[in-house]
Amino acid sequence: MSISHSPFRGTIVTLSNASARAELTSVGAALNRFCIGERDFLVPSPLDDVQFGYRGGIIAPWPNRIGDGSYSYGGVEYELPLNEHERRNALHGLVCWSDFAVENHSENSVEFVHRIIPVPGYPFPLEIRVRYVLDKDAITTEVTATNLGERRAPYGVCPHPYVVPGEEEMNEWEARVPASHVLEVDERLLPATLSPLENHPELNLDGSPIGQRSIDHAYTGFSEGRITVRSAIGEVWVEFDPVSLPWAQIHTADHPDPAKNRAGLAVEPMTCPPDAFRTGEDLIHLAPGASHTASWTIGARVLD
Repeated sequence: MSISHSPFRGTIVTLSNASARAELTSVGAALNRFCIGERDFLVPSPLDDVQFGYRGGIIAPWPNRIGDGSYSYGGVEYELPLNEHERRNALHGLVCWSDFAVENHSENSVEFVHRIIPVPGYPFPLEIRVRYVLDKDAITTEVTATNLGERRAPYGVCPHPYVVPGEEEMNEWEARVPASHVLEVDERLLPATLSPLENHPELNLDGSPIGQRSIDHAYTGFSEGRITVRSAIGEVWVEFDPVSLPWAQIHTADHPDPAKNRAGLAVEPMTCPPDAFRTGEDLIHLAPGASHTASWTIGARVLD
């Protein structure tokens, strides 16, 4: 294990276990790199610049979007700042740009801790504790949120990794998302209709090549909690409990900048779907003093 510092990304903690290595940043409690040998299986962000595209960050206390940044909870109306201005949404929670404290580190594990300070749009004090454990071919993340306040708090969480199974273009990668339903979205990427995947073959990732498909959708109804992305030379999987994480956002990361376009496939197990603060679907209600824990594992292997 090693520790260094960046004015952009905070404390940099590098874990090792056999040939596996993980690079984590205290800003966002982010998993910035995951390598086996010389192979990167995630898209990193430079350590000397602002984190790009929420790569590797912990997304809490809500995953994805809240339309117009406004929601009602406990009979009170709240309004959050909009940070996705073109779509008029509050995007990806509050802690992705927060600098977490580093605690309890060892050669292959570390904990990051941050307290959410109540703000007008989210006046609920939470402690977010993120623990990473690196194995020989996988890294497990465990996120525990504790309500430090005296009233119930709305909550959701997800990771934001962009996985890379090989050096080929994404069009050649094969992805398997064992879900039964997909959430149709409107032009603002907000929920419209939950539909069977059989009605949307263009969104059905059944192990076939991704091709030129552009995807930014939430999937649910998982037959198993394992999403796999494979190339000719490598494989990455994301494992999770579909009971506690019943949704997963899949995003092909289409971008007008060729250097960033489709660089990795976002695979994001989520406790709730987009806009859950407004719809209430699968929203977690944290009672005063209560805690909620969610965990997932990213693993990889080099193929011959």
